[in-house]
Amino acid sequence: MIIVIVVVAVVLVTVILAAVLYIMVSGLIQSPSPGPRVLGVNIGRSGNQSNWTLLITSTPSGLTTSTVTLTIWTPNGSTALGPIAFTSLTSGSWSTNHAQFVGTGGATIIAGDQLLISTSTYPAGYGVQIADSQAVLYAHALS
Repeated sequence: MIIVIVVVAVVLVTVILAAVLYIMVSGLIQSPSPGPRVLGVNIGRSGNQSNWTLLITSTPSGLTTSTVTLTIWTPNGSTALGPIAFTSLTSGSWSTNHAQFVGTGGATIIAGDQLLISTSTYPAGYGVQIADSQAVLYAHALS
């Protein structure tokens, strides 16, 4: 009688393990997707109103200044700037781009970093888009 119970228990465990393995291999159990990749941004104006300030409030992990780009669109949809990598948006290139990335995380983009964009070159109604090779991370009209 004990041998029968042991054999039934072993067969039952084997069947359960085989079923779990089948479900895992067949793809019925999947890991959750990572969710959307978005950049949290607050738009404001500098104290003297000469620049839009785009304050980065949250980022997906792993964003770097060499892979993230800024594009600025005119109200009619024409490209006014870019796409241009954040690494190229420096104080030295201000006279060309009229935009500057001010980062505190080195090559990594982190919360607290800012984009400064000239309000005279890119007035209200222009649109900004921040993207990397995988997705558009942020898009909004300047206002």
